Amino acid sequence: MSSNPAKPPAAFRLSPDISILILVCVATAYLVIPPLFAVIQTSLTTTTLSGGVGGFTLRHYRDVLFGFRLSAPLANSLYFAIGSAFLATLIGGVMAWLVTRTDTPLRGLGHFTAFASFGTPFILYTIGWLLLLGKSGPVNRWLRDFFGVPGTLFNVYSLPGMVLIESFLWSPLVFLMLAASFRAMDPALEEASAACGATAFQTVRRVSLKLMLPALFSVILLVFIRAFESFEIPALVGLPGDVQVLTTSIYLDAHRMPPRYGTAGAFSVLLMLIIAACLYFYSRATREAARFHTVTGKGYRPRLIQVGRWRYLTGGLLALYSVCLLALPFLIIVWASLLPFYSAPSLEALSRLTLRNYETVIKFPALLQSVENSIVLGVESATCVMALTTLASWVLVRTRLRARWLLDLLTTLPLVFPGIVMGLAILRFYLTVPIPIYSTLWILLVAYVARYVPYGIRYTHAGLLQLHRELEEAAYSSGASWANCFRRVTLPLLTPSFLGGWVFVFLISAKELSMSILLASPRTPVVSVTIFELWENAQIGELAAFGVLWTLMLLTVAMGYYLFARRYGIQLH
Repeated sequence: MSSNPAKPPAAFRLSPDISILILVCVATAYLVIPPLFAVIQTSLTTTTLSGGVGGFTLRHYRDVLFGFRLSAPLANSLYFAIGSAFLATLIGGVMAWLVTRTDTPLRGLGHFTAFASFGTPFILYTIGWLLLLGKSGPVNRWLRDFFGVPGTLFNVYSLPGMVLIESFLWSPLVFLMLAASFRAMDPALEEASAACGATAFQTVRRVSLKLMLPALFSVILLVFIRAFESFEIPALVGLPGDVQVLTTSIYLDAHRMPPRYGTAGAFSVLLMLIIAACLYFYSRATREAARFHTVTGKGYRPRLIQVGRWRYLTGGLLALYSVCLLALPFLIIVWASLLPFYSAPSLEALSRLTLRNYETVIKFPALLQSVENSIVLGVESATCVMALTTLASWVLVRTRLRARWLLDLLTTLPLVFPGIVMGLAILRFYLTVPIPIYSTLWILLVAYVARYVPYGIRYTHAGLLQLHRELEEAAYSSGASWANCFRRVTLPLLTPSFLGGWVFVFLISAKELSMSILLASPRTPVVSVTIFELWENAQIGELAAFGVLWTLMLLTVAMGYYLFARRYGIQLH
């Protein structure tokens, strides 16, 4: 009798594509399904004194829908998102058109500004504008001096202030998306319009804008979704001005004593439904955009429009955009970091400049611990996301399995979760299940990976679509196993997309606030939450010094990625 164990029948052996599909589906389902279940369960059940789950109830939805708690936050959210979407599209669209379709000077400044903005933490960017536009900030002081009127002429702690800052925040994304569309647009119709005697303004209005309508609509809708689920600006700008939106309503209910998790869950479900509807229309808009594509050669470049005597004005607009988007918020933070207590820029304040805040930051263990935690979480979340999405994209692109739709659904589902909702859902889930990761870095890692899977898919899926399968088939024909082929052929060819996605996920993980503010604990501080707490405690000097050092680190990564993206033609959005 042979001592070797019998091999399993061939019918019971799983092929690599089925094995990978099962593995990735199980991993993604673990990340996505429990938060979805937890937030729905929280909205439909009572909460015990210990934070556990009680009996079924619809009271939370009645309180939200019929207790007049929804009307004001929903109206503010709509106003905020619509205003931000249109203003950001106007700013980013004009800059993208100047850079890609005209011969205006300083065109390279547009792309540099857009990429560099991704290295600036959202919360620090917002605080910079609050210092600039605040009651005692330099902008209001200059306005008072210019008009000779006392008092605050622009109240930043208002819906218009929120819209203005959010528009600046998202205009780089609009710039990058529309710049790609402008570069791909065939100028033949514009040239025909000019040949028929139309002025430049008539050509732009009657031809260019109509060709760009699908791209413009999809960009407006995308910024609307991102603004609708935004947390940083509504929390820092809206709450002090008594302007509540849906995301801050969820945050306030989760932080009450005792917490009102049920009402927060009801708000979360309603917010998810609105985001899901918006994402549906966004997917429809991007599909319809394919009808407006033009076919061009490999060396195709649209002819630049000669702006003539207007070139100094257009160059000045680009310089002003760069100054407003990057220089002013960062410089005011640098100024605040050099003062023992904050005051608006003036000649008199120059005598008080000091480096004491930087010494405090470098010597304070809690601040250094938050930097270490943020770097660790950024590296680990980026690595996990890209590893998981590389396998998922291989299944979606290289196989014809019928069950691929399930994997596609699971990797897309996190887009429905706004950050604050994902944080609440994961918080509630790990409070009620016996998995001891609550109040540790592991719960933050799970949240980051679950939230950013769709972003990783965007890079790896596009990268695999650009790789022809001939080299992989040649490797299989030479006797290579799937693992050898994937490791020695597919991954090296996918390196530009993989590394690009890795850096992007690292950057957004390192800046994340909306989930972290619910999941971070005193034992697991992260940079964004630490900056938020320093701002609430009015420790502006320490906050500014800490923010400057952290921003310089992220800017180094972002600009390194900028050079990498230029070499391999990868888009950062």
